[in-house]
Amino acid sequence: MPVSPSRRIKCAIAATAVITAGVGFGTATANANPVTSAATRYQEPGNLLKALDIDALTGSGWSKVDNTTVEPEESSEETSGETEQAVEPVAEPAPAPPPPVVTPDELARIVPGVPPEKINEVIAPLNDAMVRNGIDNPVRQAAFIAQLAVESDSFRTFEEYASGRAYEGRADLGNTQPGDGERYKGRGAIQVTGRHNYQKLSEHTGVDFVSHPELLATGENAFTTAAWYWTSRNLNEVADTAGIVRVSELVNGGHHALQRRVADFERGLNVLLQP
Repeated sequence: MPVSPSRRIKCAIAATAVITAGVGFGTATANANPVTSAATRYQEPGNLLKALDIDALTGSGWSKVDNTTVEPEESSEETSGETEQAVEPVAEPAPAPPPPVVTPDELARIVPGVPPEKINEVIAPLNDAMVRNGIDNPVRQAAFIAQLAVESDSFRTFEEYASGRAYEGRADLGNTQPGDGERYKGRGAIQVTGRHNYQKLSEHTGVDFVSHPELLATGENAFTTAAWYWTSRNLNEVADTAGIVRVSELVNGGHHALQRRVADFERGLNVLLQP
């Protein structure tokens, strides 16, 4: 019967164990008994497999597959003592709901003075700015819109009507060079003002508003820059905790048009909280 090389190695190891048990190792003493006939049986290498009797091993639990003798695998139940439990599939998390946005109709109701033709022009960049900057609940949205509505004259303009001469020499705004007051007057949907803020805004966006301050008044930049100003002052948290008056102070620096800001904020809450 053919036997695989690996089987021959196992048999040789087993034979060695039998030989060791039968005759021992080292030199026999003078008083030792003669080697038994069982030891003589292993003297010829050709008798090794016959001595181990592969057929007898097969009958006692060994198996032969494709002329190769292998050991039977033990049942996992016998080794572990318990059956495997079925693994239930893990449910995938539900997709996050889309962020809330303000509709054109809602904007018209929050800011009654906004010209109808301006609504479609500003609604998309307004919502994009809010979504990208965590202005994502009615309190924050109402506060943000109320400030922009006053600063931009109900979205009619993104550049301050005044000349900006009043800001000349204002070191707190970074206007340290002649002409900085007019050059860096209020622009954007939230009227960013002063060389210092224009410089910080340029670093944030990569647009050179210091060399080209007029770019701040364009539609594609007006709301992006307003959101930068909002987040740079952490006004989401201020709106959540301190209220609209404190938000107005941080945007305007004082209480200019405060009653209008509060009224627009309250109107915004009423509109955005409706089911």
